[in-house]
Amino acid sequence: MRARPATLLGLGLVVAALIALLGLAVTNAVVYYVTPTELAASPVNGPVRLYGIVVAGSVTFDRSTGALSFRVSDGQTTETVTSRFLPTALFRDGIGVVLVGRTFGPRAFAADEILIKHSAVYEPLKPGETIPPDILQQIRGGG
Repeated sequence: MRARPATLLGLGLVVAALIALLGLAVTNAVVYYVTPTELAASPVNGPVRLYGIVVAGSVTFDRSTGALSFRVSDGQTTETVTSRFLPTALFRDGIGVVLVGRTFGPRAFAADEILIKHSAVYEPLKPGETIPPDILQQIRGGG
């Protein structure tokens, strides 16, 4: 018994659609990030992921506007970042961050998402150690 041409055509279209969906899923899942030096050399129009280290003493929080501001660097170039989102308690000076957002001027970046890069090693608090009660105020620059 032979398969009809319409059946073969239908199966071919289904297989082609599945391959196309798989290809789209893989290309959308792989997102690379750039460093401040790479971003300064080749500005990107549209969404981008920026990787850098938070510059010591650069974190400020404007209570009136709710804007978090800080600088990130790759050791060569520094980028000023603003965000309306508060990061997790792991956010601090000297930590690596991946920022999802867009550029809005020379060396200016608006972050829609702040991802903290940290080690996979979990170390519980030592006996008698507690989480600082004013950690949120420190992040916001009030303490």
